Amino acid sequence: MTITLPDELRETLERDAAAGGFGSVNEYVASLVTESLEPIPAGQPAFRTREELEKLLDAGMASGVAGTMDAAFWAKLKARIQERSARRTSAS
Repeated sequence: MTITLPDELRETLERDAAAGGFGSVNEYVASLVTESLEPIPAGQPAFRTREELEKLLDAGMASGVAGTMDAAFWAKLKARIQERSARRTSAS
């Protein structure tokens, strides 16, 4: 397959491929396509692009009043993060 790209985009892909340790732009683009076809694993962010993230943020803002973010909230969140981190570490 042959894809024609504007010079600016081609240069960006070449730079990103080299920075990512890919042997060629073809390998880099193939990895991007493959990644975009993979389902999003459970527990991972449900967005791949900035546009998808912005839609999720807009939906969150429109979902209603948020809870109070006091010291108890942050302590509980910190404990949850530490628990998940410990589980991931022990699973490795």
